[in-house]
Amino acid sequence: MRRRTATKRSAYTLMELSLVCALLVVVGSMSFPTILEMYGRQRVDAGTDAVRGAWALAKSRAIEEGRAYRFAVIPGRSAFRIAPDLDSYWTDSGPGEDAEGHGLVKEGTLPHGVLFAGADGSTPSMGMNPSGTATGVHTPATQFTSVAVFNPDGTSRENVEITFHLKNTRARVLRLRAMTGAVSVKPHGVS
Repeated sequence: MRRRTATKRSAYTLMELSLVCALLVVVGSMSFPTILEMYGRQRVDAGTDAVRGAWALAKSRAIEEGRAYRFAVIPGRSAFRIAPDLDSYWTDSGPGEDAEGHGLVKEGTLPHGVLFAGADGSTPSMGMNPSGTATGVHTPATQFTSVAVFNPDGTSRENVEITFHLKNTRARVLRLRAMTGAVSVKPHGVS
């Protein structure tokens, strides 16, 4: 009598391949929203970090130069600006002659899609240009709204709260305490 010897399989069946592909599609579709949320949170956090850095720069320049520096934003957009707190730096004609010497003027934007809240704290219109301005185009100084002024002693004139929005991501609030200069970040809607 002859015995049959077991043969090794050298390939997968079409059914096995179909099941593995279906499983990958299901797992991928379940994890995709979570991945998008994590990426969105990272962009909002990068935006808060950019503003914190601008605040630190404005504060250090105010102390170093012995004059106040202003931080301003365009509500509903992503553009921000720091410059000395003199009206001549906040007109479209430029600073002109400055008795104290030319101060630092720095403009920046938040990461793509991240926007500052409107003046009333409302969510910006998603129909707006998310970058705030076209690439390479200078934003007129008169479009900015003053948010914080850093005094020469390093304090801020007022308590400040800025809300950062990104579509399909929970908003974040950045707070600045006037007298201490302490900065904190919290999710929008949390006291």
